Amino acid sequence: MRVVIDSSVLVAAAIARAGVCATLVEDVLAAHDLVLSGYICDEVERVLYEKFSFPAEQVRELRDFWERVAIVVEPYAVPAAACRDPADLPVLGAALAGAAELLITVDRDLLDLGEYQGIAIRRPAGFWVIQGG
Repeated sequence: MRVVIDSSVLVAAAIARAGVCATLVEDVLAAHDLVLSGYICDEVERVLYEKFSFPAEQVRELRDFWERVAIVVEPYAVPAAACRDPADLPVLGAALAGAAELLITVDRDLLDLGEYQGIAIRRPAGFWVIQGG
């Protein structure tokens, strides 16, 4: 399955290397195709550096890792009416461009959609529900 993991979940996984988000990322990398975009990677990089004061070198190494292990796509254009928050449009666009079946996020604006053009949108714990375990 192709899975987009939103920046909020990737940041949580980087901060707490044990926990639901970190386990989710490990499970996706082990058995699925992770789909990211430059937009998502930029957001992870910005938040880790500016909000959580991660060292610049560590942030670059983490971004290099994500770009090596993921399918990196250029987000499709998504109509402004698709989501309340315009900042989430490129995330939906990445899911479309990557032919994702699932988008994992903790962003309420995305979660309230439930799905977008056949792509399920779930919280991290919802990944295992979809997986049946």
